[in-house]
Amino acid sequence: MRDGNPPEPPAASVWRLLTRGQFALFFAFNGLSLIGSWMQRIASAWLIWEWTGSAFWVGVLAACDLLPVVLTGPFAGVAADRWDRLWQNRVAQVASAVLALVNAVLLMADMLGLYGLLTLIAMQGTLIAMVQPARLAMVPQLVARKDMPTAVALASVNVNLARLIGPAIAGAMILRFSIEWIFVANFVVTALFVVALGRIRLAPRPEPAARGGIWQQMAEGFSYVARTPSIRLIMLFMLVGGVMVRALQELTPALAAQTFTRSATGLAVLSSATAAGAVISGLTMGRAGARRLFLGVIGLWAVGAVAALALVRTGQPIVATLAALVLGFAVSRSLISTQTFVQLETPDELRGRALSTHGLIARASPALGALMIGYLADRLGMAVGGTAASVAMLAFAAILFPYARSVADRTL
Repeated sequence: MRDGNPPEPPAASVWRLLTRGQFALFFAFNGLSLIGSWMQRIASAWLIWEWTGSAFWVGVLAACDLLPVVLTGPFAGVAADRWDRLWQNRVAQVASAVLALVNAVLLMADMLGLYGLLTLIAMQGTLIAMVQPARLAMVPQLVARKDMPTAVALASVNVNLARLIGPAIAGAMILRFSIEWIFVANFVVTALFVVALGRIRLAPRPEPAARGGIWQQMAEGFSYVARTPSIRLIMLFMLVGGVMVRALQELTPALAAQTFTRSATGLAVLSSATAAGAVISGLTMGRAGARRLFLGVIGLWAVGAVAALALVRTGQPIVATLAALVLGFAVSRSLISTQTFVQLETPDELRGRALSTHGLIARASPALGALMIGYLADRLGMAVGGTAASVAMLAFAAILFPYARSVADRTL
């Protein structure tokens, strides 16, 4: 934009990013692939619930999907900073399509049991963990810097649109078709994304300097996060929020069973309501300064905790649906704000490694929380486990807010 021209209205910048350029192509086909992934994830959770009737085993499923990032995430961050980010995404999506097809074939042959499904989900989770830093770090190479906050918000909208559409389609297919066709559908849309990735071109970035080996570069990434007070604290809130609040989203089948007469319908309704809140969050995300992003995260986790408390305590489907909507909004807005803050505050040569730490926390924390809350739910009831987690989140936010404000005053 030439100097002297008025700033572009937010709606115009959103429309431009969605209709022109490399980001538009990535957004469209990544969205299709994400819809398929969420369909498969809901189908897997439903199978586990049908086979076991246990919230704990649904939590184990979440752990198999999300916890591989603990082992692979740090290496993935170094890979995102050292090697071609687009190539890494292509390879991971090809492997993901193959796993979806294997899942479908084994289900059709009646050869897939509980442990087999958990194994395949763990393999899928490992793939996602390996490529997530490269996928997130691609965004600055697809758009101009001034468009980065909008692009990050739109990428999050894409994820949450998939969470809205995918569970709704999966719920309908569970009621009307054999569940293995959900895995076939995921294979098809993932294959389409592979084709689209072959047409995407990233803006060049400076050649990374050869500074030591993988372990040294990994340590540099962790050191940057640890020594930067604002990034360290915002990721701490993401960790606690993931364990205490976001984990409940991984236990949606159990929440649906306790609130709705028909569990499959409740699963689709609650999943879609959560995703709808997240989509609203992304679409209403305006440009904000670093200080506002940083402090806003704390309030959002507190709002999410209140919504989670209502969700686990109510027995009314309408109240539960509204609570899921608010929960989806608060959690998504906090994650968008955190990722935007990290993207903007981290130099490119460290961005992949900082985002790998972000991804590690974002994926591992709800898995750990789902195991913890699921264990309590099987023994004391979902209301007890969910209430304890929500109250702990509120107490944590209240105690650390004064310190967070002092960090913002000193550094932002």
